[in-house]
Amino acid sequence: MPTTETGPASQVSRAQRFADFVRPAVVAAGYDIDSPRGGGKKALAEDTGMSPSSVGRMLSGQTLPEPVHLERLAEVLGVHLMDLLAHSGVISDRARRTAPVSAPTPAAVPRELRLTPEEAARALGIRSPDRVQMFTAMARTLANQEEADRGVREGKGA
Repeated sequence: MPTTETGPASQVSRAQRFADFVRPAVVAAGYDIDSPRGGGKKALAEDTGMSPSSVGRMLSGQTLPEPVHLERLAEVLGVHLMDLLAHSGVISDRARRTAPVSAPTPAAVPRELRLTPEEAARALGIRSPDRVQMFTAMARTLANQEEADRGVREGKGA
């Protein structure tokens, strides 16, 4: 069996390294992938456009996702696309390191570091109690709509 960078041996190890990188991001994004009844793999497949079997093979380190799915996977997991591209071998690690940096998506920020709507209002300089209340109500409404949208995508209804 070849051990070159392009041989099957490197593909297996790259797929496992990709799985080691992506599994924590999948869990952090709220997908229950370890429970047989969790449905997280199926929901991840639906959210990314991948097949459930592809998701299972990806998470077990057997295969890499098709490059066409990496952008949506990055969005859904809240990780940088460049990180997924580098871990999958589509681009080099050097290219990833030299790419412009963008802010992480909310799902990439650990829950304990996320701001409440009230904290966000204060951080933005919103001080008036009425305006803080309006900002908080709008933020909660938008968050609830996002959760409802996710529930619909996961087949839980509206």
